[in-house]
Amino acid sequence: MIFDLHSHTTASDGLLTPTELVRHAVNNQLDVLAITDHDTVKGLPEAQATIAQANLPLKLICGVEISTSWRNNEIHIVGLNIDSQNEALIQLLLTQEKNRLDRALAISDKLARVSVQNAYRGACDYAKGDIVSRAHFGRFLVDQGFAKDIKQAFKKYLGKSGYAYVAPKWCPIDEAITAIHAANGQAVLAHPSRYDLTATKLKALITDFKAFEGDGIEVSQSRQTLEDLYYLAKLTNEFDLLASQGSDFHGLTNYLDLGKTASLPNNVRPIWYNWS
Repeated sequence: MIFDLHSHTTASDGLLTPTELVRHAVNNQLDVLAITDHDTVKGLPEAQATIAQANLPLKLICGVEISTSWRNNEIHIVGLNIDSQNEALIQLLLTQEKNRLDRALAISDKLARVSVQNAYRGACDYAKGDIVSRAHFGRFLVDQGFAKDIKQAFKKYLGKSGYAYVAPKWCPIDEAITAIHAANGQAVLAHPSRYDLTATKLKALITDFKAFEGDGIEVSQSRQTLEDLYYLAKLTNEFDLLASQGSDFHGLTNYLDLGKTASLPNNVRPIWYNWS
């Protein structure tokens, strides 16, 4: 079976609508897809309706990706098999959404100071849902000629050294895990190799994640070496955690597509081992 347990739609910063995403998953012969939009579950009803109405041969896992703060690092926690209508989870996501709005407005103010006008309105034009992220600002900056590509937009304006960087105000990891568990979901540490942490700090992160009763680690991810795959598998076993896999799909590129990550090593226990 082909699993992809980390993907995004236009409900957050993905480029495909929920309908387009589930159809693309079927075209790629996926069996199981999790939609894990950033700090929102608003894309799930459309995806569920499309699968039901078109009788698509795809199992949809309701998910979310929550941005958190850990020792001044932004860490993402994926929730899988969540009850998307759980009140505790919804309240957390509403707070996250409000913090995202405040940050977006602050970014727009900073961009105005360097002669980039109406940036918030421009970013909103790229956001098809309620979530306005730095990715939307990046697309606006590129299309308006302020940067040649998204990478340059982040380096010059939106990243930590950029003119318009605004530090986020995310919830702590334990709060995200508690909300995911309240919604009967499983909490997964997303793309652990991408946080620019030393091996020692990564182990410290996983130690805290485990202490907060996190469930699993994303072992197989996109843009990954085999060495990294097996290292993450080793850490999963060392900390007695489950193993997940996901492409973190936002849109078609020449290096990223749904269901194209490596298979999990045989010596780990998959996050789906007891799913019905």
